[in-house]
Amino acid sequence: MKSILHTFFQSPAPRPEPLPALEKDEHRGQPPVTPLPAFAGDIASIAIENIFQLFDLAGLSGKLEVCSPANCGDFYFRKGVLLHGLLQINHRKVGQILLDSQVITETQLQECLMLHEQGNPPRRFGQILLEQGYVKPDSLDTTLLRQVKEAFFETLSWNEGVFRFYPDLTPEPDAVKLYARVDHLLLEGMVHIDQTAADQEE
Repeated sequence: MKSILHTFFQSPAPRPEPLPALEKDEHRGQPPVTPLPAFAGDIASIAIENIFQLFDLAGLSGKLEVCSPANCGDFYFRKGVLLHGLLQINHRKVGQILLDSQVITETQLQECLMLHEQGNPPRRFGQILLEQGYVKPDSLDTTLLRQVKEAFFETLSWNEGVFRFYPDLTPEPDAVKLYARVDHLLLEGMVHIDQTAADQEE
């Protein structure tokens, strides 16, 4: 069929934005090695949902870097399954999701935010919540997974920017793993976008 794969590989490959300049390694005097993307493109030419579907259909493993003019995200896949994802700017942070779900109170949120800001060395916000006894590990994991999904859903509304794919890169060992099929996430994402739009109209 003339599918996503045909569209992806037959379309002229747009020139990606230049990668940021490398910082010099003080110990070796040479810049660190940065992997080259296996492929890259323009979101305006290839819709982001088609890019995600490519990972599902081709069973790709690695990191997909997606950047719009206002935000960037990294998504990690294993054989086409989404493992993890995060945005540079999250519209709903972990604390806000927990507050909206009535897992923690406003007072507890502000207390943990203050401890987070004062931390030296800095600690992850989720770790502070656990140490204060305000959430259980299972509840925190569920919230972190929700944040991964929301990161995925947000990118579906992006219609300009660039993407780059780096094969075989994996998330940090302690990153929460979603293990979600892309086709299911795309369906859920469409419902999420429609519901968000409806809420904004009210």
